[in-house]
Amino acid sequence: MKKDAISTGLFIAIGFLCVAIVIAVLIPVVREVIDATDDNKPTIPGVTFIQPLDSSQTATARVLTHTSV
Repeated sequence: MKKDAISTGLFIAIGFLCVAIVIAVLIPVVREVIDATDDNKPTIPGVTFIQPLDSSQTATARVLTHTSV
């Protein structure tokens, strides 16, 4: 009876150790995959806004560029 309890305890302890090793290996791999997906975001194009300098001067215009971050 005592041998059965010791072998069962060792089996459970080794099982927990294997699960801990697998989790310790998988967490960095999953983080790398998630970080790699964040790197593939598309770039947002900039916006060009043309505004006249004066209401009486419609031919002369000032170009304002805005790039979103």
